Amino acid sequence: MRKRTAILAALTGIVLLGAAVWGQNAPRPKSQKELDGLKAIDTAPSADLKLQKIDDFLAAFADSEYRFVLLDNAVGIASEKNDYPLAMAWGQRDLDVNPKSYVAMVSLALVTANTTKEFDLDKDQKLKQAEKWANDALELLKTATRPFQYPEDRWPEIQKTFQGSCHQALALIGMVRKKYDVAASEFQAAYDLLPEPSYLVRKGEAETKSGKFDDAIATFDKVLATPNLSPVVKRITENMKNDAIRRKGGPAAAPAPAPAAPPPQAPPPTAPEGEKK
Repeated sequence: MRKRTAILAALTGIVLLGAAVWGQNAPRPKSQKELDGLKAIDTAPSADLKLQKIDDFLAAFADSEYRFVLLDNAVGIASEKNDYPLAMAWGQRDLDVNPKSYVAMVSLALVTANTTKEFDLDKDQKLKQAEKWANDALELLKTATRPFQYPEDRWPEIQKTFQGSCHQALALIGMVRKKYDVAASEFQAAYDLLPEPSYLVRKGEAETKSGKFDDAIATFDKVLATPNLSPVVKRITENMKNDAIRRKGGPAAAPAPAPAAPPPQAPPPTAPEGEKK
């Protein structure tokens, strides 16, 4: 049930040159070569090629006014690839240039929480760092001003998206640590900011693992009542609800009945024998 990260969704829709009109202090290319480099990034047809073009641009124009937003974009793209070493490399590069990049902090927290396993020897160290990134990003987002690349009318929504992703990272950290009450609370906080049904599904999972079966069943029922719920999420939620019911000790809910077959169609009427030609 892996979904495209909210962070990447907020970042990769940006066309750098077109977005410049949205900010009063938007950067401007200082030369035709810099402009051409930005166009090459905007038109790159794949994630890998876009990362390469960003790397080439930053090497050629180290003092470009676009460097912060380009690094943020690179972090989001690397995180979406679920490539921990690549995301870490870009994230650290971003933070070296801009220590207050909440984009880098949130993305690194999510990637670390998603890739850290129960028996990793460095689990505690990685989770502690991810937790710090998420909490630091939440603090920065409280007073963050709108970056030039976001339209004014979308910024409040995007800000909530970043905040929700911070809580998502903290929830995932709680799951790895088996602190399921913490995880459930953080998934709820993420959902309150960004009403994504998958957050509630994960909350119900955390409640089931902590033995709070009634709470889990109620959470799954809330998901199932979501209008226009995708069939995949519905099926997963029904299975997880049945698991919670079984673990509670009750009978599993019967699956939804298949749609009734349509009644057989009557044959078309035939003309009386005497009227046949």
